[in-house]
Amino acid sequence: MRPLAILLAVLVTAPMLLAPRANAADDFKIALVAPLSGRWARQGQLKKMGAEMAIAEINAQGGIKALGGAKLVLREADAGDSVEKAVSAAQRALSREKISAGIGAWLSSFTLGVTEVAERLEVPWFTLSYADSITERGFKYTFQTSPVSSVQAEQALDLVVDLAKRNKQTLRKAAIIGDNTAATVFFFKPLREKLLKAKGIEIVVDEIWTPPLADATAIVQKVRSTQPDIVFYGATNFPDSIQVLQKVKEFGLKVPIQGVGAWLVTPEYVKTVGRELLDNIMTVTAAHPLKGQEDLVKRFTERTGEPFMTQDPLMTYAHVWIIKEAAEMAKSADPKAIRDAVAKLDLKSGPAASTLAPGRIKYDERGRRVGTAPIIVQWQNGEPFTVAPVEYATKTPIWHGAK
Repeated sequence: MRPLAILLAVLVTAPMLLAPRANAADDFKIALVAPLSGRWARQGQLKKMGAEMAIAEINAQGGIKALGGAKLVLREADAGDSVEKAVSAAQRALSREKISAGIGAWLSSFTLGVTEVAERLEVPWFTLSYADSITERGFKYTFQTSPVSSVQAEQALDLVVDLAKRNKQTLRKAAIIGDNTAATVFFFKPLREKLLKAKGIEIVVDEIWTPPLADATAIVQKVRSTQPDIVFYGATNFPDSIQVLQKVKEFGLKVPIQGVGAWLVTPEYVKTVGRELLDNIMTVTAAHPLKGQEDLVKRFTERTGEPFMTQDPLMTYAHVWIIKEAAEMAKSADPKAIRDAVAKLDLKSGPAASTLAPGRIKYDERGRRVGTAPIIVQWQNGEPFTVAPVEYATKTPIWHGAK
Protein backbone atom coordinates (compact mmCIF):
# COMPACT_ATOMS: atom_id res chain seq x y z
CA MET A 1 0.00 0.00 0.00
CA ARG A 2 2.87 2.38 0.78
CA PRO A 3 4.30 2.40 -2.82
CA LEU A 4 0.79 2.98 -4.15
CA ALA A 5 0.30 5.96 -1.82
CA ILE A 6 3.61 7.46 -2.95
CA LEU A 7 2.63 7.02 -6.60
CA LEU A 8 -0.73 8.71 -6.06
CA ALA A 9 0.94 11.62 -4.27
CA VAL A 10 3.37 12.09 -7.17
CA LEU A 11 0.55 12.01 -9.72
CA VAL A 12 -1.42 14.60 -7.78
CA THR A 13 1.50 17.04 -7.35
CA ALA A 14 3.10 16.60 -10.80
CA PRO A 15 0.80 19.05 -12.63
CA MET A 16 1.59 21.73 -10.05
CA LEU A 17 5.32 21.12 -10.40
CA LEU A 18 5.19 21.33 -14.19
CA ALA A 19 2.76 24.24 -14.56
CA PRO A 20 3.95 27.87 -14.47
CA ARG A 21 3.23 29.95 -11.38
CA ALA A 22 -0.34 31.18 -11.67
CA ASN A 23 0.47 34.63 -10.26
CA ALA A 24 3.78 35.22 -12.05
CA ALA A 25 3.70 38.53 -13.96
CA ASP A 26 5.17 38.75 -17.43
CA ASP A 27 8.19 40.99 -17.89
CA PHE A 28 7.44 44.52 -19.08
CA LYS A 29 9.79 45.20 -21.98
CA ILE A 30 11.17 48.62 -22.94
CA ALA A 31 13.22 49.13 -26.10
CA LEU A 32 16.24 51.44 -26.13
CA VAL A 33 17.53 52.37 -29.58
CA ALA A 34 20.74 54.36 -29.24
CA PRO A 35 24.16 54.59 -30.91
CA LEU A 36 26.22 51.98 -29.06
CA SER A 37 28.95 51.93 -31.71
CA GLY A 38 30.41 54.53 -34.05
CA ARG A 39 30.89 58.29 -33.63
CA TRP A 40 28.01 58.81 -31.18
CA ALA A 41 28.56 55.66 -29.09
CA ARG A 42 29.50 57.53 -25.90
CA GLN A 43 26.11 59.22 -25.75
CA GLY A 44 24.34 55.91 -26.33
CA GLN A 45 26.29 54.29 -23.51
CA LEU A 46 25.30 57.11 -21.16
CA LYS A 47 21.65 56.75 -22.15
CA LYS A 48 21.83 53.04 -21.36
CA MET A 49 23.30 53.76 -17.92
CA GLY A 50 20.38 56.03 -17.03
CA ALA A 51 17.78 53.52 -18.19
CA GLU A 52 19.43 50.66 -16.32
CA MET A 53 19.57 52.70 -13.12
CA ALA A 54 15.85 53.51 -13.25
CA ILE A 55 14.96 49.90 -14.06
CA ALA A 56 17.04 48.62 -11.13
CA GLU A 57 15.34 51.06 -8.74
CA ILE A 58 11.82 50.25 -9.97
CA ASN A 59 12.37 46.50 -9.85
CA ALA A 60 13.87 46.76 -6.36
CA GLN A 61 10.71 48.58 -5.27
CA GLY A 62 8.45 45.80 -6.51
CA GLY A 63 8.16 46.45 -10.24
CA ILE A 64 4.86 47.57 -11.76
CA LYS A 65 2.38 46.97 -8.98
CA ALA A 66 -0.70 47.29 -11.19
CA LEU A 67 0.65 44.38 -13.25
CA GLY A 68 1.29 42.05 -10.35
CA GLY A 69 4.83 43.21 -9.76
CA ALA A 70 5.96 42.85 -13.38
CA LYS A 71 9.68 43.48 -13.72
CA LEU A 72 11.01 45.96 -16.26
CA VAL A 73 13.42 44.58 -18.83
CA LEU A 74 15.52 46.64 -21.26
CA ARG A 75 15.89 45.51 -24.86
CA GLU A 76 18.68 47.55 -26.42
CA ALA A 77 19.40 47.94 -30.13
CA ASP A 78 22.42 49.67 -31.64
CA ALA A 79 21.51 52.66 -33.82
CA GLY A 80 25.08 52.76 -35.12
CA ASP A 81 26.23 55.76 -37.13
CA SER A 82 23.53 56.30 -39.74
CA VAL A 83 19.80 56.88 -40.10
CA GLU A 84 19.49 53.62 -42.02
CA LYS A 85 21.10 51.62 -39.21
CA ALA A 86 18.95 53.36 -36.60
CA VAL A 87 15.73 52.58 -38.50
CA SER A 88 16.80 48.96 -38.98
CA ALA A 89 17.57 48.67 -35.26
CA ALA A 90 14.12 50.01 -34.36
CA GLN A 91 12.41 47.59 -36.74
CA ARG A 92 14.28 44.66 -35.19
CA ALA A 93 13.61 45.76 -31.63
CA LEU A 94 9.89 46.33 -32.15
CA SER A 95 9.18 43.31 -34.33
CA ARG A 96 10.89 40.44 -32.52
CA GLU A 97 8.78 40.49 -29.34
CA LYS A 98 6.14 42.48 -27.52
CA ILE A 99 7.55 45.88 -26.58
CA SER A 100 5.38 48.14 -24.45
CA ALA A 101 7.31 51.39 -25.07
CA GLY A 102 10.56 52.65 -26.56
CA ILE A 103 13.24 55.27 -25.94
CA GLY A 104 15.75 56.83 -28.36
CA ALA A 105 17.61 57.43 -30.61
CA TRP A 106 19.64 60.42 -29.28
CA LEU A 107 20.59 62.15 -32.55
CA SER A 108 17.58 63.98 -33.99
CA SER A 109 18.28 62.71 -37.49
CA PHE A 110 18.08 59.14 -36.16
CA THR A 111 14.98 59.87 -34.10
CA LEU A 112 13.08 61.21 -37.12
CA GLY A 113 13.49 57.82 -38.78
CA VAL A 114 12.98 55.68 -35.69
CA THR A 115 9.74 57.40 -34.70
CA GLU A 116 8.28 56.62 -38.13
CA VAL A 117 8.77 52.94 -37.30
CA ALA A 118 7.24 53.34 -33.84
CA GLU A 119 4.27 55.25 -35.25
CA ARG A 120 3.60 52.59 -37.87
CA LEU A 121 3.79 49.79 -35.29
CA GLU A 122 1.84 51.87 -32.72
CA VAL A 123 4.43 51.75 -29.94
CA PRO A 124 4.78 54.87 -27.73
CA TRP A 125 8.21 56.41 -28.19
CA PHE A 126 10.05 58.82 -25.88
CA THR A 127 12.89 61.01 -27.06
CA LEU A 128 15.25 63.69 -25.80
CA SER A 129 16.07 64.75 -29.38
CA TYR A 130 15.68 68.47 -30.01
CA ALA A 131 14.60 68.96 -33.63
CA ASP A 132 11.30 70.84 -33.96
CA SER A 133 10.20 68.61 -36.84
CA ILE A 134 10.03 65.50 -34.65
CA THR A 135 6.68 66.65 -33.26
CA GLU A 136 5.43 68.55 -36.28
CA ARG A 137 4.26 65.49 -38.25
CA GLY A 138 0.96 64.78 -36.49
CA PHE A 139 2.26 61.56 -34.89
CA LYS A 140 0.27 60.14 -31.96
CA TYR A 141 2.92 57.84 -30.48
CA THR A 142 5.89 60.24 -30.25
CA PHE A 143 6.62 62.09 -26.99
CA GLN A 144 9.34 64.74 -27.05
CA THR A 145 10.56 65.53 -23.55
CA SER A 146 13.15 68.21 -24.43
CA PRO A 147 12.51 71.83 -25.34
CA VAL A 148 12.80 72.07 -29.12
CA SER A 149 15.87 73.53 -30.83
CA SER A 150 14.28 76.85 -31.81
CA VAL A 151 13.33 77.53 -28.18
CA GLN A 152 16.79 76.58 -27.02
CA ALA A 153 18.37 78.96 -29.52
CA GLU A 154 16.33 81.93 -28.31
CA GLN A 155 17.02 81.35 -24.63
CA ALA A 156 20.72 80.68 -25.19
CA LEU A 157 21.10 83.91 -27.13
CA ASP A 158 19.24 85.91 -24.48
CA LEU A 159 21.52 84.50 -21.81
CA VAL A 160 24.83 85.20 -23.54
CA VAL A 161 23.77 88.72 -24.55
CA ASP A 162 22.68 89.50 -20.97
CA LEU A 163 25.79 87.91 -19.49
CA ALA A 164 28.05 89.90 -21.83
CA LYS A 165 26.29 93.17 -20.92
CA ARG A 166 26.69 92.48 -17.21
CA ASN A 167 30.40 92.07 -17.89
CA LYS A 168 30.51 95.32 -19.90
CA GLN A 169 30.89 93.53 -23.24
CA THR A 170 28.85 94.10 -26.39
CA LEU A 171 28.21 91.30 -28.87
CA ARG A 172 28.46 92.67 -32.42
CA LYS A 173 29.80 89.72 -34.44
CA ALA A 174 28.99 86.00 -34.28
CA ALA A 175 30.32 82.83 -35.88
CA ILE A 176 28.10 79.82 -36.58
CA ILE A 177 29.95 76.52 -37.01
CA GLY A 178 28.63 72.98 -36.79
CA ASP A 179 27.43 69.86 -38.54
CA ASN A 180 24.23 69.36 -40.53
CA THR A 181 22.48 66.97 -38.13
CA ALA A 182 18.84 67.85 -37.50
CA ALA A 183 19.07 69.35 -33.99
CA THR A 184 21.93 71.65 -35.01
CA VAL A 185 20.14 72.73 -38.18
CA PHE A 186 17.01 73.67 -36.21
CA PHE A 187 19.06 75.53 -33.60
CA PHE A 188 20.98 77.58 -36.17
CA LYS A 189 17.97 78.35 -38.38
CA PRO A 190 16.31 80.98 -36.12
CA LEU A 191 19.70 82.47 -35.28
CA ARG A 192 20.34 83.11 -38.98
CA GLU A 193 16.83 84.21 -39.90
CA LYS A 194 15.92 86.62 -37.11
CA LEU A 195 17.40 86.24 -33.63
CA LEU A 196 20.93 87.56 -34.20
CA LYS A 197 19.77 90.40 -36.43
CA ALA A 198 17.20 91.44 -33.82
CA LYS A 199 20.03 91.79 -31.30
CA GLY A 200 22.18 93.79 -33.73
CA ILE A 201 24.68 90.95 -34.18
CA GLU A 202 26.28 90.26 -37.57
CA ILE A 203 27.13 86.73 -38.72
CA VAL A 204 30.76 86.82 -39.89
CA VAL A 205 31.36 83.05 -40.22
CA ASP A 206 28.79 80.42 -41.21
CA GLU A 207 30.40 77.00 -41.72
CA ILE A 208 28.45 73.73 -41.84
CA TRP A 209 29.75 70.22 -42.62
CA THR A 210 28.49 66.66 -42.97
CA PRO A 211 30.08 64.32 -40.37
CA PRO A 212 32.81 63.22 -40.27
CA LEU A 213 34.70 66.48 -40.50
CA ALA A 214 37.79 66.09 -42.70
CA ASP A 215 39.87 69.01 -41.40
CA ALA A 216 38.97 71.82 -39.00
CA THR A 217 41.93 74.05 -39.88
CA ALA A 218 40.19 76.27 -42.46
CA ILE A 219 37.13 76.74 -40.25
CA VAL A 220 39.13 77.85 -37.22
CA GLN A 221 41.29 80.10 -39.39
CA LYS A 222 38.14 81.89 -40.55
CA VAL A 223 37.08 82.37 -36.94
CA ARG A 224 40.50 83.77 -36.07
CA SER A 225 40.57 86.15 -39.02
CA THR A 226 37.07 87.56 -38.43
CA GLN A 227 37.41 87.80 -34.62
CA PRO A 228 33.77 87.22 -33.62
CA ASP A 229 32.55 88.11 -30.14
CA ILE A 230 30.75 84.76 -29.76
CA VAL A 231 30.85 81.36 -31.48
CA PHE A 232 27.71 79.21 -31.73
CA TYR A 233 29.04 75.70 -31.93
CA GLY A 234 27.22 72.51 -32.99
CA ALA A 235 29.55 69.56 -33.63
CA THR A 236 27.46 66.67 -32.31
CA ASN A 237 30.02 63.86 -32.31
CA PHE A 238 33.14 63.71 -30.17
CA PRO A 239 35.81 63.23 -32.88
CA ASP A 240 34.60 66.24 -34.93
CA SER A 241 34.18 68.39 -31.84
CA ILE A 242 37.61 67.58 -30.48
CA GLN A 243 39.20 68.32 -33.83
CA VAL A 244 37.69 71.83 -33.83
CA LEU A 245 38.54 72.55 -30.20
CA GLN A 246 42.11 71.33 -30.61
CA LYS A 247 42.54 73.82 -33.47
CA VAL A 248 41.03 76.55 -31.29
CA LYS A 249 43.62 75.69 -28.66
CA GLU A 250 46.44 75.45 -31.22
CA PHE A 251 45.67 78.90 -32.68
CA GLY A 252 45.28 80.41 -29.21
CA LEU A 253 41.75 81.70 -29.79
CA LYS A 254 40.10 83.30 -26.75
CA VAL A 255 36.47 83.62 -27.70
CA PRO A 256 33.27 82.69 -25.82
CA ILE A 257 31.77 79.47 -27.18
CA GLN A 258 28.05 78.70 -26.89
CA GLY A 259 27.46 75.03 -27.62
CA VAL A 260 24.35 73.22 -28.80
CA GLY A 261 23.59 70.07 -26.81
CA ALA A 262 24.90 67.82 -24.06
CA TRP A 263 27.51 66.18 -26.28
CA LEU A 264 29.78 69.07 -25.19
CA VAL A 265 29.78 68.15 -21.49
CA THR A 266 31.07 64.56 -21.45
CA PRO A 267 34.08 63.83 -19.19
CA GLU A 268 36.42 62.99 -22.07
CA TYR A 269 36.73 66.68 -22.99
CA VAL A 270 38.77 67.43 -19.87
CA LYS A 271 41.36 64.81 -20.77
CA THR A 272 41.53 65.83 -24.42
CA VAL A 273 41.57 69.63 -24.49
CA GLY A 274 42.18 70.57 -20.86
CA ARG A 275 40.37 72.68 -18.28
CA GLU A 276 41.62 76.06 -19.44
CA LEU A 277 39.98 75.87 -22.87
CA LEU A 278 36.79 74.31 -21.52
CA ASP A 279 36.25 77.19 -19.11
CA ASN A 280 35.40 79.34 -22.15
CA ILE A 281 32.46 77.08 -22.98
CA MET A 282 28.75 77.07 -22.20
CA THR A 283 26.19 74.81 -23.83
CA VAL A 284 22.42 74.59 -23.94
CA THR A 285 20.90 71.23 -23.00
CA ALA A 286 17.51 69.71 -22.32
CA ALA A 287 18.50 68.52 -18.85
CA HIS A 288 21.36 68.64 -16.37
CA PRO A 289 21.60 68.08 -12.60
CA LEU A 290 19.72 70.83 -10.80
CA LYS A 291 19.89 72.35 -7.35
CA GLY A 292 18.61 69.71 -4.91
CA GLN A 293 19.51 66.66 -7.02
CA GLU A 294 22.72 65.83 -5.20
CA ASP A 295 21.45 62.44 -4.00
CA LEU A 296 20.41 61.40 -7.52
CA VAL A 297 23.82 62.33 -8.90
CA LYS A 298 25.58 60.49 -6.05
CA ARG A 299 23.59 57.31 -6.74
CA PHE A 300 24.49 57.53 -10.43
CA THR A 301 28.19 58.16 -9.95
CA GLU A 302 28.51 55.39 -7.36
CA ARG A 303 26.67 52.94 -9.61
CA THR A 304 28.50 53.76 -12.85
CA GLY A 305 31.88 55.20 -11.88
CA GLU A 306 31.18 58.27 -14.03
CA PRO A 307 32.61 61.53 -12.59
CA PHE A 308 29.28 63.37 -13.01
CA MET A 309 25.79 63.01 -14.46
CA THR A 310 24.65 64.73 -17.66
CA GLN A 311 21.57 65.09 -19.84
CA ASP A 312 21.71 61.67 -21.50
CA PRO A 313 21.41 59.43 -18.42
CA LEU A 314 19.09 61.93 -16.73
CA MET A 315 16.64 61.79 -19.61
CA THR A 316 16.52 58.03 -19.98
CA TYR A 317 16.23 57.71 -16.20
CA ALA A 318 13.18 60.00 -16.35
CA HIS A 319 11.74 58.26 -19.42
CA VAL A 320 11.76 54.85 -17.74
CA TRP A 321 9.96 56.31 -14.73
CA ILE A 322 7.40 58.01 -17.00
CA ILE A 323 6.72 54.69 -18.73
CA LYS A 324 6.35 53.00 -15.34
CA GLU A 325 3.80 55.59 -14.18
CA ALA A 326 1.86 55.21 -17.43
CA ALA A 327 1.75 51.43 -16.97
CA GLU A 328 0.44 51.85 -13.43
CA MET A 329 -2.29 54.16 -14.73
CA ALA A 330 -3.17 51.95 -17.69
CA LYS A 331 -2.97 48.72 -15.66
CA SER A 332 -1.72 47.20 -18.88
CA ALA A 333 1.45 46.42 -20.84
CA ASP A 334 -0.35 46.97 -24.14
CA PRO A 335 1.46 49.73 -26.07
CA LYS A 336 -1.81 51.41 -27.16
CA ALA A 337 -2.99 51.54 -23.55
CA ILE A 338 0.39 52.93 -22.48
CA ARG A 339 0.18 55.60 -25.17
CA ASP A 340 -3.30 56.68 -24.04
CA ALA A 341 -2.16 56.83 -20.42
CA VAL A 342 0.87 58.99 -21.31
CA ALA A 343 -1.42 61.41 -23.15
CA LYS A 344 -3.38 61.86 -19.88
CA LEU A 345 -0.41 62.04 -17.50
CA ASP A 346 0.11 65.14 -15.39
CA LEU A 347 2.83 64.23 -12.89
CA LYS A 348 3.95 66.85 -10.38
CA SER A 349 5.73 64.55 -7.94
CA GLY A 350 7.76 61.35 -8.00
CA PRO A 351 11.10 60.50 -9.64
CA ALA A 352 10.11 61.43 -13.22
CA ALA A 353 8.78 64.89 -12.37
CA SER A 354 11.53 65.73 -9.88
CA THR A 355 14.28 64.80 -12.36
CA LEU A 356 13.32 67.31 -15.07
CA ALA A 357 12.68 71.05 -14.81
CA PRO A 358 10.13 72.52 -14.21
CA GLY A 359 9.03 69.53 -12.12
CA ARG A 360 6.08 68.47 -14.26
CA ILE A 361 5.48 65.69 -16.77
CA LYS A 362 2.63 66.50 -19.11
CA TYR A 363 2.56 66.32 -22.92
CA ASP A 364 0.46 68.46 -25.24
CA GLU A 365 -1.51 67.27 -28.27
CA ARG A 366 1.64 67.31 -30.44
CA GLY A 367 3.57 65.19 -27.96
CA ARG A 368 5.75 68.02 -26.62
CA ARG A 369 6.29 68.27 -22.88
CA VAL A 370 4.50 71.24 -21.37
CA GLY A 371 6.55 73.94 -19.64
CA THR A 372 9.98 72.85 -20.83
CA ALA A 373 12.86 75.29 -20.61
CA PRO A 374 16.44 74.84 -21.80
CA ILE A 375 19.19 74.41 -19.25
CA ILE A 376 22.43 76.32 -19.70
CA VAL A 377 25.51 74.43 -18.57
CA GLN A 378 29.01 75.88 -18.19
CA TRP A 379 32.38 74.24 -17.69
CA GLN A 380 34.03 75.58 -14.54
CA ASN A 381 37.31 74.14 -13.24
CA GLY A 382 36.95 70.99 -15.28
CA GLU A 383 33.33 70.16 -14.41
CA PRO A 384 30.02 71.17 -16.05
CA PHE A 385 27.46 72.95 -13.85
CA THR A 386 23.94 74.25 -14.37
CA VAL A 387 24.16 78.07 -14.49
CA ALA A 388 20.68 78.98 -15.82
CA PRO A 389 17.79 79.33 -15.26
CA VAL A 390 18.82 80.86 -11.95
CA GLU A 391 16.24 78.96 -9.88
CA TYR A 392 17.88 75.65 -10.83
CA ALA A 393 21.50 76.81 -10.97
CA THR A 394 24.23 75.07 -9.02
CA LYS A 395 26.83 77.71 -9.99
CA THR A 396 26.88 81.35 -11.10
CA PRO A 397 27.80 81.84 -14.79
CA ILE A 398 31.21 83.34 -15.57
CA TRP A 399 31.86 85.40 -18.69
CA HIS A 400 35.12 84.52 -20.43
CA GLY A 401 35.36 87.34 -22.94
CA ALA A 402 37.72 87.52 -25.92
CA LYS A 403 41.26 88.60 -25.15
